[in-house]
Amino acid sequence: MLFLKGCPRCQGDMHINEDLYGRYRKCLQCGYMRDLDEPNKLLELRKILATKKQVA
Repeated sequence: MLFLKGCPRCQGDMHINEDLYGRYRKCLQCGYMRDLDEPNKLLELRKILATKKQVA
């Protein structure tokens, strides 16, 4: 999906992409990136990290 003139830095076009760490929007012109918050996944990751810290 494209967001025309959606970049806060250069008013360029942004698109949504996904990698190992989650979803993000990236500007096609200047490369500005912004993570898209996914509260459920972030909460699960925090719980997993908290349990690993307690064991160690």
